[in-house]
Amino acid sequence: MNKNSSNNIRVAKNTLFLYLRMIIVMIITLYTTRVILNILGFEDYGVYNVVCGFVSMFAFLNTSMSNGIQRFFNFELGKNGVNGASKVFNTAILIQFILAVVIIVLTESIGIWYLHNKMVIPDERMLAAEWIFQLSILSFLFIIMQAPFTAAIMAHERMDFYALVSVLDAVLKLGIVFAIPFFPGDKLIVYSILFALISVLNFIIYGYYCKKQFSEITLNKQFDKTLFRSMLGFSGWNIFGSISGVMKEQGINLVLNLFFGPVVNAARGVAHQINAGLQSFVSNITTPVRPQVVQSYARGDYNRTMKLTFSVSKLSCSFLYLCSLPVVLEINYILHIWLGNNIPEHTDTFVVIVILISFINNLNAAVSGVIHASGKMMVYQTVTSFISILCIPASYFGLKYGLAPEFALLMVFLWTSLAQVAALFILKNIVTYSITDYVRKVLLPIIILILVTFWPSLLIQSFMKEGILRLFIVGSVSVIVVALGIYFIALNKSEKSLINSFLAKLFTKGSKTK
Repeated sequence: MNKNSSNNIRVAKNTLFLYLRMIIVMIITLYTTRVILNILGFEDYGVYNVVCGFVSMFAFLNTSMSNGIQRFFNFELGKNGVNGASKVFNTAILIQFILAVVIIVLTESIGIWYLHNKMVIPDERMLAAEWIFQLSILSFLFIIMQAPFTAAIMAHERMDFYALVSVLDAVLKLGIVFAIPFFPGDKLIVYSILFALISVLNFIIYGYYCKKQFSEITLNKQFDKTLFRSMLGFSGWNIFGSISGVMKEQGINLVLNLFFGPVVNAARGVAHQINAGLQSFVSNITTPVRPQVVQSYARGDYNRTMKLTFSVSKLSCSFLYLCSLPVVLEINYILHIWLGNNIPEHTDTFVVIVILISFINNLNAAVSGVIHASGKMMVYQTVTSFISILCIPASYFGLKYGLAPEFALLMVFLWTSLAQVAALFILKNIVTYSITDYVRKVLLPIIILILVTFWPSLLIQSFMKEGILRLFIVGSVSVIVVALGIYFIALNKSEKSLINSFLAKLFTKGSKTK
């Protein structure tokens, strides 16, 4: 088996680990939310969420920095091996320490003022809110300092360990929920203390594992000024992109609120919740591939870089279609089961448009992965961010002249699509590839897949009465038909070979363990 085939098998295996992680964590998290709501009550649970939510507003700074660390770790590991990765680790520790200091200054000044002057919290729960605030900052600081270790685990593609710790994290959070009644004192404060301790434990586990497993995880006094500037510059453009993303999301929310009030905002919120659930399935495809994209680029293997990019673009959209088709067809019944009769107007159409936007975002994720690998972020972030934000004035003028609220989301879809087209041309200046090949190998198979496979489920839906039986049959048929369509229509020969090899290896291992 050649090196690329071995790498492909590892990608498939890591994807399986991440799917198992996601399913287990999702089930535990949903149950944990239900239990903690019963224990704390609506008011205390609301106080906890609003205070933690304020602290998490600063998370985009850490996310942008973490993405930069991940890129440089993958790049140096692929190009210069352990020595290069060691420099990145030590530089990342310094950068994250600086970020932690900035977060402390911002939260302990602006945050404290906002907590006492703007947040609507009952007077008798203000002490608990102050405890939550400080413990949330503590948790966040450990998450910030954990980023270099997480980057090392991702770069070495140890998704099995990452999945295991994620499951342990979810189990511990469920455990503390059941433990709270046995502790004396304020339940909300106890919950906040135990929750913060889990963040500390996660940091210790990640640090200990990386220290034992990876030789580059060693603190030393070496300081590479050039690397420091490069990482800060890269992360700076990431922050710029993150800020423009927040502006776009909040801008559309404000425009909708201006013309239609909070009910339409609620409809959009529900639509995004559904889409987030669907997208969590798809993200498990891109996560294990990204380290190999960066490392292939670092080695100068641009052919493999683009081959992986084409494959992950096609597969992420195909799997989003697999998950979303039954949801789109049965959206009214699903909303009725979930929300009863309290369904905000426009929710059903919002769900469909938000999923369409998600298709474009999945195409963009693979392309941006290559641009991240190159480190040439300025033009990409500037152009795509500017184009994407144009949806806000376009929506405003359309709604001002009496168009329906769906117009605003359609504008997001339109300008996001144009930003993706621009990203394809920007990519041509970084890596030599053919846009015609991209259309032929990525877009065309997805379009054919959709046109061929949505008919059976649509026909069944049209002949059956709405209900749980139709939901089950439509869902089952759509998943089977689309899965077969992905294999026989969307996948090329090498991708089919990868799937076949992985399944053969999986079943062989299974038979040996019996």
